[in-house]
Amino acid sequence: MMSRKKSGFEEQMNRLEEIVNLLDDGNLPVEEMLKIYEEGMTIASEMRNFLEKAEQKVIDISAKNKKSFDSSTDEN
Repeated sequence: MMSRKKSGFEEQMNRLEEIVNLLDDGNLPVEEMLKIYEEGMTIASEMRNFLEKAEQKVIDISAKNKKSFDSSTDEN
């Protein structure tokens, strides 16, 4: 079986989970915690943007297919 390469989204999710665990542990210096918190917020924002675009694409595809379906059923 071929191994599937992780997508950028999955990699970002894994990194975000790592960041949450590091922050929850609280074993890092404050400066380092602030640095990884900022990284986490950046990743979360990028992921949110990706999901919003994906949602819009699904809406667009659904609307296009519904329009095509409606047109083809009208002809019958």
